[in-house]
Amino acid sequence: MPEGGIDPSALIVAGLLLAAAGAVGAAVLDDEIVRCRAITDTEARLHCYDRAAAIAAPSRPMTVAGETARPAAPAPAAAPAPASAATAPQEQPPAWLGLRPYRRNYALLFSYNDDVNRSYPGSSDKSLNLPILGDAFDNVEVKFQISFEVPVWRNLLRKDLDLYFAYTQLSFFQAYNQEYSAPFRETNYEPELGLKWRPAAEWHGWRLEAARIAMNHQSNGRSEPLSRSWNRLLGQAHVSNGNLSLGLRVWSLLGDRPSDNPDILDYYGHGEVYAAYQLGKHNLGLMFRNPFEHPTVQLDWTYPLSKTIDLYVQYFNGYGESLIDYDHSVNRIGIGFSVNNWP
Repeated sequence: MPEGGIDPSALIVAGLLLAAAGAVGAAVLDDEIVRCRAITDTEARLHCYDRAAAIAAPSRPMTVAGETARPAAPAPAAAPAPASAATAPQEQPPAWLGLRPYRRNYALLFSYNDDVNRSYPGSSDKSLNLPILGDAFDNVEVKFQISFEVPVWRNLLRKDLDLYFAYTQLSFFQAYNQEYSAPFRETNYEPELGLKWRPAAEWHGWRLEAARIAMNHQSNGRSEPLSRSWNRLLGQAHVSNGNLSLGLRVWSLLGDRPSDNPDILDYYGHGEVYAAYQLGKHNLGLMFRNPFEHPTVQLDWTYPLSKTIDLYVQYFNGYGESLIDYDHSVNRIGIGFSVNNWP
């Protein structure tokens, strides 16, 4: 026999052993079912059948109250996907081409703002090369966001610590403004590089899904007088308990105050809290920040239409919806689709 070949007799022995094991398992299962039938107490009989099911399919997970429970010798289980919130990141969802959704990915196909910002510098200056003048903005536009993260270095220094890169793009598209060829009113670009800790620690029913620390840059890529940008050091933590998910995101300026929006912290504050609650098929979300100076709130509702698409309604009231509107109060409601749970 060539070196490294497989002895046919070994295969025969292995087959016999597997057949014997299967026969023993089947006999044990039959005895267990007979014993279960003899039990008169309903609850005890159900527990008996549960044990029989575990014997029949020891590697198959069982769903109990929305959680996955496994028999005594478990195979590694995937972490449960947390409920999504307004800015709540998706922790450990399925990857596609190495990408994972970070914040919510969505498109509000109909989005109405009852107080469009028409007074920022340059909006009435016809000498500037602007795609559209402030007095010509439509109240109805399309608002959409693309957000993903890429693990750059998994298990850095320790098993549950990753170096990651994330990118979020938020756009406001005057899609129905045919008079001005449907321009983009504003787009914000937000790259981020940081560390993500995935301890899966639990305390009194609360599970720490992930914690992050990152360097974050956000800008609108425009020249003066419409340029807006800032650099931040971010910290973030996300916990869950059953159908409830809570998060805290805090930040501090990196470097000097930005020259094009030096008072941006007065409007954004130094952090935000977010929450989500799964009520049947309905997912309810809340984001809240800067309650004392310039209160801002965002409410979300999603309802699944398929495995990958949710119907999505978003309401935003306050400051900082976009960088060009960081110091302008916005009151907006929109409806569209959310596509975070891909692939």
